[in-house]
Amino acid sequence: MVTAVRVSASDDALLNPEGSGWRGIGLERIELTPTPIVLQPSEYVQNKWEPLGHGATPEVRVAAAHNGTAIFFRMEWDDPTDNSQPNDMADFPDQAGVMMPVKQDAPITEMGLPDQPVNMWLWRPDMEAPLYVTSTGRGTSVRQPDTPLSGSGIWSDGVWRVVVSRPFNVSMPAGIVVPLAPGVSHKCTFAVWQGAAKERGGLKAFQATWQPLEVER
Repeated sequence: MVTAVRVSASDDALLNPEGSGWRGIGLERIELTPTPIVLQPSEYVQNKWEPLGHGATPEVRVAAAHNGTAIFFRMEWDDPTDNSQPNDMADFPDQAGVMMPVKQDAPITEMGLPDQPVNMWLWRPDMEAPLYVTSTGRGTSVRQPDTPLSGSGIWSDGVWRVVVSRPFNVSMPAGIVVPLAPGVSHKCTFAVWQGAAKERGGLKAFQATWQPLEVER
């Protein structure tokens, strides 16, 4: 279970992955596995990547908090290389994402369904703000042009520490917004991409089961 602990801390303090706002908040270890090769978008990708392997990150360590106005997810994972500034199409950035169902029973491996959308908050070190992505099935991911998200990340001594955040109240259509507020129970899952392993798109390490999310009052 991931519990978003209520704390008395500013947004800036909680957006710092190494900030004092995170003191005393325990980390939950979430096991990750490679996404099934049969779920990749084309036969070409499946044939190319099956012998190469992907999903190089075995776990992500997660904490969550809120200050009454916004929720924050802190993720950390081991990564021996800092791929924060890709230079060309041959290089790929490290990435991490939090995914939640807009409706409770959306399937993770299918990236949602037409009547069961999912929402991913996708952090990349080479972008100013996390991407706000919605999906209603494999191959349907849409990056929303306006993001309500904030984020930051620090790589040090072979570990990424990343925070992504969203205000509880956002001015977006209800069909693409996960209903989060103090006292709410929901679900979440996580994914990590290692740029050095050329992971991108559906080639990632992920948790295939929704994790209970409790937002303290």
